[in-house]
Amino acid sequence: MGWRTLTEEEAATLPEARLGGALLWIVIAAFVLCLVALLGSTLAFQRLPAIGLRYAIAVGFVTIWSAGFLVLTALRWRHTPVVASAGLVLWIGWRTSVVLSGSPVELWPLLVDMAAEAMLAAGFCGYMATAVRPNAYYRRRLPIP
Repeated sequence: MGWRTLTEEEAATLPEARLGGALLWIVIAAFVLCLVALLGSTLAFQRLPAIGLRYAIAVGFVTIWSAGFLVLTALRWRHTPVVASAGLVLWIGWRTSVVLSGSPVELWPLLVDMAAEAMLAAGFCGYMATAVRPNAYYRRRLPIP
């Protein structure tokens, strides 16, 4: 698929060049995730060590990821889709390695969870890479028909 740069007029008037649609819902979800993680860490920090260091690292990572995604989205940094996608893949990779380093047979439900998260991440990565809105919003480009 080819892309062309938005004109100044298109950037100012096209709805795709603004935060909306599925991209807005992703931003809202990242905000809620970040808020819940920060509140939980503040109000009930003792629960993090209770789940174990490897899972606490995963919670910390996704909290940092969501805060970073919000900042990069506010800045409209053109590399946000790639950075956000790579972060999700790393997070799922970490969580999968935690399960596999333990007892995969006993933790098979978590492997199913990881497979589902990998499918969701693939959808996220595909959307961020090829959909019109993320490309118009972050990269200021539209597909060539």
